[in-house]
Amino acid sequence: MFDKEVRLTGKHARYMILLANNLGETNAKLFNRNIDVYVQAPIVGFLYKRKGSKDNDMKDPNGKVYDAHILKDQMLNAKDNLVFNMQLILLLDSEYEQNEENRIDHAFRNFGKNDGDFELFESYLLGGIEVLYEHLIADAAKTDDFIENLSSFVDDINERYNQNVNKEKLLDSLN
Repeated sequence: MFDKEVRLTGKHARYMILLANNLGETNAKLFNRNIDVYVQAPIVGFLYKRKGSKDNDMKDPNGKVYDAHILKDQMLNAKDNLVFNMQLILLLDSEYEQNEENRIDHAFRNFGKNDGDFELFESYLLGGIEVLYEHLIADAAKTDDFIENLSSFVDDINERYNQNVNKEKLLDSLN
């Protein structure tokens, strides 16, 4: 698992390419490479409870289906992070597996033995790519739009997941 070249097609390939390419008239990028999108997207998909399905229909202006690759070496270099992300999702997704002990089995004891586990991970990956595209790229026309979208996205994540953190208790625990 995570030890071979990955190929995305259709809309997810197009979104990944856009997320990892230069923005507007600047050389700024949201992600440096396709593998960086691939590593982050499943977590985003899980946090936003967004799953996606493979799409092989979206075509470029020349009529060819969009295609994005991640080389085997890049996958191998990111394998530890990908395994961690998949295990984290398997541990936390109580909709996929309600029984906590079974979730632990999926994440550790039987990791990589159930095709459904990778399908779950892949669905969050595709959903996460969609979320990243929609929040960061879709309605941006100029560089300022990308910056505004990124700022809004970070604020949204902060509101969703950091609102219950008591800053004083957190600071006290660090001392």
